[in-house]
Parts: sequence; structure tokens; C-alpha cells
Amino acid sequence: MKKKQLLGAAIALMVMGNSCKNDAYRDLELENNGAVQFTSSIGGNVATRVTGNAWDSNDAIGVFMKQGAGLNSPLAANKKFTTGGNGNFSATGTDVIDYPETGTVDFIAYYPYTADLVGTTLPVSVASQANLSAIDVLYSNNATALSKTSGTANLTFTHKLSKVEFVVKGGNGVADVAGLSVAYNNVNTTASLDLATGTLSAAASPQNVTAKTTALTGTQAGSQFVEAILLPGDLSAKQVVFTVGANTFTWTIPANTTLEAGTKRTYDIVLQTTPTGNEVAVTGAGTITDWTTVPGGAVNVDLDEEQGGGTDPGTGTEEEFFFETFGEAGPTSNPRGRMGTYTDYDMTSPVVYSDSYADSWADIRATSTMNSHVWLPSARTTGIKIEGINGTGYTNLKLSYDLAANATGASAAVIKVRVNGVEKSVTGALGTSNTYSSYTIEDIAASNTLTVEFYANSAENEAGYRLDNIKLVGTK
Repeated sequence: MKKKQLLGAAIALMVMGNSCKNDAYRDLELENNGAVQFTSSIGGNVATRVTGNAWDSNDAIGVFMKQGAGLNSPLAANKKFTTGGNGNFSATGTDVIDYPETGTVDFIAYYPYTADLVGTTLPVSVASQANLSAIDVLYSNNATALSKTSGTANLTFTHKLSKVEFVVKGGNGVADVAGLSVAYNNVNTTASLDLATGTLSAAASPQNVTAKTTALTGTQAGSQFVEAILLPGDLSAKQVVFTVGANTFTWTIPANTTLEAGTKRTYDIVLQTTPTGNEVAVTGAGTITDWTTVPGGAVNVDLDEEQGGGTDPGTGTEEEFFFETFGEAGPTSNPRGRMGTYTDYDMTSPVVYSDSYADSWADIRATSTMNSHVWLPSARTTGIKIEGINGTGYTNLKLSYDLAANATGASAAVIKVRVNGVEKSVTGALGTSNTYSSYTIEDIAASNTLTVEFYANSAENEAGYRLDNIKLVGTK
């Protein structure tokens, strides 16, 4: 299933050998080369990263341009592309990359950019949690078989490490948790990422890792938000120590607890004293959009590492159960694809696709720079209907989609959304013409069978809109 959510980003190439940047591709006989441009998404979502919903100003990524397997002879290596914070990445000087005049190339990209990269191995360390964005290792290898006629290359980044979050508050006998310190004892802190394959290996250097702690405000005032990015792997029997003043509370992580790349575990925690001693009450909760979320479960732990209490199954796992990108076959010229007869859908029976209005329809198409999507033309009342989506067993449903207009600053509210006949509110303005923005709707009632509709009225649709990457997730 292709990942084509558009959001500006680009990529920098990796240094082969000890330091020099390989510009071998410039030795090719090139004429009228087009400079490589990139857009990106992270974990299937636009402009999201570990620190929030947007790239930070001056974030830099690195890229290889290559032909053939492996990274032994890249055409360009470790080029640096930087963003001003809006997700659009650019390069200057010798970091600019041009496509060869003929032939296709592949790209491999990574974050965070490392100027002194040696060979094709990115060193990884989670020993310091002070700046989480600096250790949130991302990797992309999806941009393949591209040429100067391909248009803007879209890179899909994945998180290579794991994240754990706690919301900690005081309970019985614990007045507050101000000054809280949280440490993961004896966990591996270093590893290596093979940029040719995306494989993380050689986990080593066990030590105590102090998580990042931030005081919460508003309705959660008095609580502490604790977050850590850790290496994937088995955490069974590892200990997490919560320290408040002179008191310590220790939780021994249950057996069969394995952190996986790109997953995030979230726990709500209460530090309290009971007749049997001080305890840590841990309950699973929470979700996030750009990481796959694994529930934490629950366990009570006595002070001084004596485990007591029981376990709880937690709140379930957020899973994607519907994702439609409209394939790769959307034509770039007439005749366009029709909802009822198009055959390159990602989702198949029992899902049924149709027009909302039989005599005024949308179509499926592509452009020279945008992959297959639904086009809802201007000055026409039209829409699409997707029926038969199996939502059995899912709660906390969320619908997300990408939307672009054939004009700058168009209203997102023009494209109306219904789920099982219930109108959903959408607000905001889109950005630059024909640049996707992502929208998420959360207040969706659970149902075994879902029908989703997107439609527009002729009087309101003055620009023409493009719809793509329709996704449903829920807690199973």
C-alpha cells in the first residue's frame, strides 16, 4: 500500500568512507538536469514527529541517491536538507542533488542528519533523553525507480526506535509529585542502524537512563509527564524507579514486555501509600497518531522493588482497519476512473465504492505530480460513498484523510463528511494550491459496519478539491 501523504520534506545523503561527500553522479553526461525535490510523511502521517505535529525549525535530514542494490557506490551521499519548520526541505551549494539525464534512481533518507557519518552505519544512542527530537531516529527507503520526469519524490519515514510515556500523579499519602525523577535501570543505550537495509542491531552499553519529565498544567496540573525513547527489545524484568524527594517507588516490568520499533506505550501512574507500603499503580491508556500505540496494562508495585498487586489487561490496542489510497492506476487524462468501475482500490469486498449522485460524479485521477486520488470538480454537486467497512470490535474510532484544493487558502469545510449518515464538522483553510493537508475526525460512534461519504455542493465548491488517503483506526 503506497504512502503518498504530501508534506514538504527532503533528504540528505550519507557520507561514504570517512567524510567526503560523493558526487559521482555529476561525472555522468548530464544536460538540463532537474534538481531533486522531496515531500515527506512520518509513520503514514503528514508533518508529524516525536516532539509534536510539526518538524522543528532547522531540522536536517540526510539522503543517498543510488542505482542498483546496496549502498556501495551511491551517486550522491549524505547531502544535507534543512527545513524552516514547515516540513519543506531544501539544500544549498554542494548539497543540491540533480537527477541524471537518463535512467532511474532510488533514495534512502534518515534523520537526524549526521555530518561526520562513517560509511553506511548510523550510530544510535539513547543515553541522554534531554532532547528527544535529537534521538528520534527516522528512516525512509520507499522512493524508488524515480527520474527527472517523476515530479516531486514522496518519502515515507518510519520511527526506528520505541517510545514510552507516563502521566504520573500523587495518590493516597503522596501530596504531590513535584521534582519527580524517573529512571530505567540497566537498559541498552547504543546500537547501529544499517542505512542500506534499515536494520537496527548491536544493542549494547547498558546503563540507567533518566527519562525526560515535564510538569503538566491545566486540568492535569500537579501531574508530571514522563517520556523516553528507548531501543527496541525485551524489557522483561527491567526496573523503573520513580523518586520523589526521599521516597522511591520501583516497578519491575512484567515478563513478555517487548518494545518494537515505531510503537509507543502509554501509562497513567499513581504514586501512593497503602497499609502494606508505598505502591505504584500503573494503568494502560492513551494513543498517538504518528506512532503505533501499544497499551501498557496495569500492575501494583511496592516500595523498594517488592512487586505486589495484580495485572490488568489494559485498554486495548489502536489499530488501522481501513486505509484507501486509490492505488496507482488513476489516469492522467480522459477517460478518468469512475468510482463504481475503478479496479485499483486498496480495500476490496465487502467494501463498495459508488457515486453519491448518479448524474453528477467525482472521478479518480492522477497528475504529473500527484498520485491517484479522488477529484471533486468545481461548480458541481458531487461526492463519493464507501460502504461495507468492517468495524466489528473497534471503539474510539477516528477517521483521517488528506485534502487539497485547486486554489490557495480554500476552505476545508467545503468538502463535507458523513459517517453512517451523521454529519461531521470540519474547519480550517487549506494551504498552497494542490498541496495536501491532513484532517482527523474523532467523534465517531462504534459500529460493526461503516459507511463514509465525502461530498460538496456546487454553490460552495469554487476551486475543485482532491481527496486521498482515507483511513479509519480504532481500539480493538
